[in-house]
Amino acid sequence: MKKLRALTAGIAVVGSLLVSAPAAQAAAGCWQSGAHAGYSTTYTCQIWRGNHLWAMYGPGKLTPIGNVEGVLNAGNSWFVCQMRFGIKLEYGPVKNDWFAYTLGDNGYWGWVSATHFSAGGNWEPVPGLGYCPSGFGSTATYPGERPVPHTWQLPGPDRESKVSVN
Repeated sequence: MKKLRALTAGIAVVGSLLVSAPAAQAAAGCWQSGAHAGYSTTYTCQIWRGNHLWAMYGPGKLTPIGNVEGVLNAGNSWFVCQMRFGIKLEYGPVKNDWFAYTLGDNGYWGWVSATHFSAGGNWEPVPGLGYCPSGFGSTATYPGERPVPHTWQLPGPDRESKVSVN
C-alpha cells in the first residue's frame, strides 16, 4: 500500500509539472500556436502589461500612430510576426524597437512593442516569435483589419517614458 501511495504521489508531481509547462514556456519566449484570423501560422506569447496597439505602415515610410481604441490585455495572446521599426521605446529599464503584429482584444489590428513581452532583452527581438516577411505591413490595410479609428494620436498611446523616431 505504501508503494502504491508513493507511486500515486510521484505521478501527481509529474502531472503538475506537465500542466505548468505552458507557463514556463511563456516565461522563456513564444511558441507556435496554429492558425488565427486567416494567418496559417501564429505564435502565442505572454504580455506582462495591458497596452494599446500602434499602427505603422511600411519600413520605408514610417508613420507611427498611437491607437487609443485598440487594446491588448496582459496575459497570453497570439501574434502573426515581428519586425523592427525606427521607433525606440523606453519603459524605465525596458527598451526596444521591435514590434509584433496582432489582433487586439477589442477587434483592432496593430503592433505591440516588444517592451510589453515577458521574454526577451533590450533592443532584441522577442524569442520564439517568427519574423515578418519582406514587404509585410507596406500598406495601410492588412488582411482582416478594420478602418483606422478617428481617435488615433501621436506619438503613442501608452504614455511611454521616452519615444524616439529614427
